[in-house]
Amino acid sequence: MLVGLTCNSCKLKSIVTVNDYYPPTSGRMQIYQTGQALPDNIVRIGSIVVGESGMTPTKKCTYEACMQLIEDEAKKKGAELVYLVKVKEPSAWGSTCYNITAEMYRYAR
Repeated sequence: MLVGLTCNSCKLKSIVTVNDYYPPTSGRMQIYQTGQALPDNIVRIGSIVVGESGMTPTKKCTYEACMQLIEDEAKKKGAELVYLVKVKEPSAWGSTCYNITAEMYRYAR
């Protein structure tokens, strides 16, 4: 007997850690790729890890979906730019989702 599993409510998970409270930001988020030089006048405010929450449909955990979640969460926490520390692509033997670790920054005032 073949049983199909579906999960309409499955979604990406995010773990956000912040050092302090900052007011939410809006507008375009600056994204810096791994190895790219960061500006000197920034302060790290926290980190975010985005990935699969278990049985997440592949279409919900694309690179674009993960990056949108990172941007949305970073803005809620007051970040003005995000640095991608690690991007793990989906694999046939592991997760079918992207897993991304990022750091959140604000400009020093």
